[in-house]
Amino acid sequence: MVEQGTLAITARGDGSRWYGRISIPESSARAAGLFPGTKISARCSDGAIQIRADEQGRIRLPPARGKLCPRHAFEAATSTLGLKEVPLAQTPSTTEISEGQIRILVPHELIAGINRVKRKPRREPVRVPARNDDDDDVTPPKSVKLAGGGAAEALVTEAKRAGKNVRPLSIERAIEILTSSGYVVSRLGPRLFNVNGESASVSDIAEMTARAVGASDHDRVVIVLN
Repeated sequence: MVEQGTLAITARGDGSRWYGRISIPESSARAAGLFPGTKISARCSDGAIQIRADEQGRIRLPPARGKLCPRHAFEAATSTLGLKEVPLAQTPSTTEISEGQIRILVPHELIAGINRVKRKPRREPVRVPARNDDDDDVTPPKSVKLAGGGAAEALVTEAKRAGKNVRPLSIERAIEILTSSGYVVSRLGPRLFNVNGESASVSDIAEMTARAVGASDHDRVVIVLN
């Protein structure tokens, strides 16, 4: 049975740059004759992202990571992959292997059409109100369950002063959210984790959790360690 690859789509910066992240099992890459350092091309065609060796390709297959289930993971612009600019958490996708090629099947609604959706206008920066003497009395919203005590309260207070919102989460709560979203998470150490067979840091956990809960630049998820 062919192990499944995974696909994610995420935005960077102010939302003007979109990337697709593809993860394929080492066993699948070997079966297709693809090895670390091989130049590859990856493009959506006939309902699947087709990954194959290509001397003109701009992507080099990175080394596989993860002890239990080593996987090769790489990113490329959605325009390169032929995907729409819509958020998608890391999701298992049916994977097929033929001679010299791996096919990651993509849902129809994620495939970019000929007529691209007009890019949303760039959001204006949030104006930060002038500080006054009452600012020292700002308190965190009561609706936010704070993890990490004073550190979490400081994060929320500073974010509110800047016109933004911060969701401080304990690492345990972040793992619960990822698990309920279909991720397989195990803790290897105080700041090291294994997510879907790949090593992950605290910052990786925060980024995955942000995608899982639909956070944005003005509504950030921050991990507060105990």
